[in-house]
Amino acid sequence: MRTAVLSDIHANSEALRAVLAEIDAVGVDEIICLGDVIGYGPDPLTCIDLVQERCALCLLGNHDFACRTHPVNFNQAAREAALWTRFKLDTAWPDEAARERRIEYLDHLPVRIRYAADPRLLCVHGSSRCATNEYVFPDDLEDQAKFDRLFERFDHVCLEGHTHMPVVFEQQLRIDEDGTEHTSYQRFVGYREESRAPGPDGTGTIRGAASVRLRLGDGHKYIINPGSVGQPRDRDPWASWAIIELPGEGDPTVSFHRTYYDWHRVLDMIRRTEHDDNCPYQLDEFLGTRLERGY
Repeated sequence: MRTAVLSDIHANSEALRAVLAEIDAVGVDEIICLGDVIGYGPDPLTCIDLVQERCALCLLGNHDFACRTHPVNFNQAAREAALWTRFKLDTAWPDEAARERRIEYLDHLPVRIRYAADPRLLCVHGSSRCATNEYVFPDDLEDQAKFDRLFERFDHVCLEGHTHMPVVFEQQLRIDEDGTEHTSYQRFVGYREESRAPGPDGTGTIRGAASVRLRLGDGHKYIINPGSVGQPRDRDPWASWAIIELPGEGDPTVSFHRTYYDWHRVLDMIRRTEHDDNCPYQLDEFLGTRLERGY
């Protein structure tokens, strides 16, 4: 079984549509989303509709929660974006039934779930111990105590998003002759620097990731982050996502993928929110210009 793993779409429908088109081209059995469907970006309603239509499951992200309640501990740009998104969620587009359907969908998203197709996979947005809010950055590998606590909370694989950075962490367990256990960790980033290629607008992406398939060996544990569809932060502007292959026999594998999309159109959409006289909030242009840099 081939499962596409998406996360952190952040109301970027241009990126989401491009990723879904590539997923359709390569072929998968299911699509799952690890949360933050909305927030930051200019097209939350379309993104909710596409995720609801295409994804077998979706989790609650911290921005999804903030847009339905109140943005707490957000910076100014994120807070304003959440309030703008909450205003848009109350828009009856194209009708009142669609508005109610979207709100009902968001209000019932789970915070953690075991993937029905393979219960070895725990799905969260943040981390195994704080499902919506804890960040697990690639550089956190140096904090062994943190990783010990994270890995003790699941059995084989934890799929998580939140950081917008594609990465795999592997835990290796060694037992001495006297029975003493020792754990160590290593990191696999979701790209190869030597495989950069330009996009139609000149922005480059690290394309080698699609040919890198990592085997998830039995007896080890893994944390896998597919990166961000709508707002990558690993200095690569192309949308990031992953495919988990779950064979009937043998070990699962994961591969990372990057997809080009027209970020200029997203920036234009963000700029147009300034002229929406019916809304007391607007999106900061910074949320669009950062898409070119990928961080």
